[in-house]
Amino acid sequence: MKALDLFAGTGWGVACQMLDIDEEGVEIMPEAVATREVNGMKTPYRDVWDSLLGSRRSYDLLIASPPCQTFSMAGNGAGMRSLSHVLSAIERGVYKEPLALHGYVEILDPRTALILTPLAHVYRDHPRLVAWEQVPTVLPVWDACADVMRGMGYSVATGVLNAEQYGVPQTRRRAFLIARLDAEARLPEPTHSRYYAKEPSRLDPGVLPWRSIAEALQRVDSETRYTQNNKLAHQAVRFLREPAPTVTAGHDSGNRGFLDAEGVLTVATVAEVSALQSYPASFKWQGSKTKQLLQIGNAVPPALALAILQTLAA
Repeated sequence: MKALDLFAGTGWGVACQMLDIDEEGVEIMPEAVATREVNGMKTPYRDVWDSLLGSRRSYDLLIASPPCQTFSMAGNGAGMRSLSHVLSAIERGVYKEPLALHGYVEILDPRTALILTPLAHVYRDHPRLVAWEQVPTVLPVWDACADVMRGMGYSVATGVLNAEQYGVPQTRRRAFLIARLDAEARLPEPTHSRYYAKEPSRLDPGVLPWRSIAEALQRVDSETRYTQNNKLAHQAVRFLREPAPTVTAGHDSGNRGFLDAEGVLTVATVAEVSALQSYPASFKWQGSKTKQLLQIGNAVPPALALAILQTLAA
């Protein structure tokens, strides 16, 4: 099976390698391209517009995780306006003409226009399988895209998934669109329990317990806490016996660490943060520490990507 991976990063690529899917990435960040190369991933395109404005391509699976910054904050005025612009553009069929869509870069925030490039690829190339990921506030965009794709003959499923329910040692909510031309599309069934912050001992029946920070990092100390920004007052603080909070790619990406019972901080290593995103220990990161952490925070956790692709390809 051949896959085209837009805004590739590496998370989907790791899952593709596990499933022997021939993945080719589109990635503009030089450090991410270097990381892909050293881990055996191909990146023939550096810009998604080069892929979209070029010749029609043949592949089985389209993967996409477009930029999310303009949609990340629920209730944010700019974010709501961006969402409205995108939904309007979908209704007008702007995705049907790549050059017209490219012109939206001058009208909208360029990152906002980019979120429609996956739909434009589907309209042009009609891949058999589709898997997209974004922050939960983008779910209305995925739902609008789903309506369009059903008109093209696709079966489509959309929804928000919790990463800890698929073996990722982290609580991370993301919106997904899954589609296929040859059978009914469905989201993957959870393999692990959901984490209930107000009732950590509660576990869902019939599935495995969620994975903890301690399990992922092979640590046994019970009173140490993991903090996302080195401040105990921040909500993103968990005991190692719990799953980690969402690994982010924002301004706090270099401010993660472990606080022992005396309040002494040990800064988390790249390898530790990588493990919390479910990357294999053998994975090699490239670039400065800041750029490595940015790549990790932007990634789809490989364990979650694997669950989605296994279900999609079944």
